[in-house]
Amino acid sequence: MSTFTEQLKALALEQGFVRAGVANVGALDADAEHFRAWLAAGHHGSMAYLAETAEVRTNLAHPSMLGSARSVLALATAYARPDDPDPDSPRAFAPGKIARYAHGRDYHPLLYDRTRALKRLLREHGHVARACVDTMPALERAWAARAGLGFIGKNACLIVPGVGSHVLLTLIVTNAELQPDAPISVGCGQCTLCLERCPTKAFVAERKLDARRCISYLTIEHEGVIEPALREPMGPWIFGCDVCQDVCPYNRTRTVDPALTEPFAPRLRAVELGAEDLLRMDDAVFERYSRGMPMRRAGREGMARNAAIVLGNGGDKRHLPLLRERAELDPSAVVRDAAGWAVQRLADRGET
Repeated sequence: MSTFTEQLKALALEQGFVRAGVANVGALDADAEHFRAWLAAGHHGSMAYLAETAEVRTNLAHPSMLGSARSVLALATAYARPDDPDPDSPRAFAPGKIARYAHGRDYHPLLYDRTRALKRLLREHGHVARACVDTMPALERAWAARAGLGFIGKNACLIVPGVGSHVLLTLIVTNAELQPDAPISVGCGQCTLCLERCPTKAFVAERKLDARRCISYLTIEHEGVIEPALREPMGPWIFGCDVCQDVCPYNRTRTVDPALTEPFAPRLRAVELGAEDLLRMDDAVFERYSRGMPMRRAGREGMARNAAIVLGNGGDKRHLPLLRERAELDPSAVVRDAAGWAVQRLADRGET
């Protein structure tokens, strides 16, 4: 059992994963209780699919996942690149900021491709396996922590010592009996930087994020009008947010081979075009622009809404003509609302 497990882990590293660990499939009692309480509090916002699949997410042996599951191979992929901008360095405000993971191509096909050789090896040994990225109903962070990849920090992210929290998680659920790893015992200690620096004060407690106030949720998952009180705290973030990760000391000490993050190199159209360009786009242009990129998930309406808010927060009156035009003519009432707010914000600030 241990020899085959080590063979799988070695193959995982060959495929580009930076960490691999194993856990026995069993009840996630504490994590399941935490998840259900989070749902009951409404902290998932409009992400109804999380509640609808709660029973599957807390049980990998659920018939909707893999009824014969005995083990789970948890895998981490690093995406933060050495040439990423220093989060503390001054940056132009108006173009808007995009979360690191979204600078390049959509990671889902990449990660699923990396699991092919692992699933093939399991099948060759007579086992069945199912791969999960974040489109499948599983509590990836809880399983990764149980498999010893890292620990769940106060910002609710999985933190992998030596790699940090800028990781994408993949699970391979199988009926193979693999040698489990022990969870690690390190943690955040007394550090609370992530909780203190959140622009929208989205953390109600350690490891408890109210998604309804989270910039990543607001700019990606939330459909419709964004609550006015949360628009100014969104600052320059046009898609996602890295604040609670960028301030984490574990992300300042990562040691990852740059070659492993090469697939996440920025696409020019993701870093050269900013909020003004996005606000101008119609549906057809956005369709072409976002093809194969994570920001496609927010849709044209969501990205234009976010862009208007970013321009309003930026304080540059040169954007007023475009904002006034969109406030009057954009086909989306949501975008018109955001652009109108931005016009008023620039007028109130009186900046040039």
